Amino acid sequence: MNELWYKFKFAIQEDLEQVTSKRKTQNAADVLNETIKEAEQQTKAVGKLLERQRILRDEVTKELLEAEQLTEKRTEQLFLAEATGDEALISYAKDEAEAYSRRRDELHSLESDTTESMIALERRFESMKHKVKDMHVRRLKLMGEENAKRANSRMDRIFSADLEPSSEEDTYSTFTKGDDIASMRRRLDNLTAEEATIEKIV
Repeated sequence: MNELWYKFKFAIQEDLEQVTSKRKTQNAADVLNETIKEAEQQTKAVGKLLERQRILRDEVTKELLEAEQLTEKRTEQLFLAEATGDEALISYAKDEAEAYSRRRDELHSLESDTTESMIALERRFESMKHKVKDMHVRRLKLMGEENAKRANSRMDRIFSADLEPSSEEDTYSTFTKGDDIASMRRRLDNLTAEEATIEKIV
């Protein structure tokens, strides 16, 4: 009876602990999993934006190269126009050379800014991917801590369990195993009488 009660008690405690521990673990794990999922989605989105930035930088570089070539060409044409002495032609060639020169300078500045921005984005993107990896490690750590905590809790219950019956239970168990109290007293009295008879004979 006593042993059955303790088994029942341990079963109830274990069920309660599993529900509570599972709820806590799920809450912490769910929050972390949601954070990781969102971070992975953001990382993927940022990766696409970074790829677009590379394409943009390449386009700017292409435009810059073309502007440099045309600036050089218009500058040479300006020298030729000046040699002719034709004021209208000289004015047109000069406007063209200046327009391409301004465009070249603007594209050069834009390429520099775009490249600098892309490098900064790439560095932050790498840091972002490291952060997501750290989150995965944190999740593994959390799972390990929760598993160890549950295992230790179960072992502690066994180590600290009092499996000995209480004194009241012990007394009750003794009385129910034999005769009633009156019968026990008669048996003790008989033992006493027998002991007295033996002493007289001796």
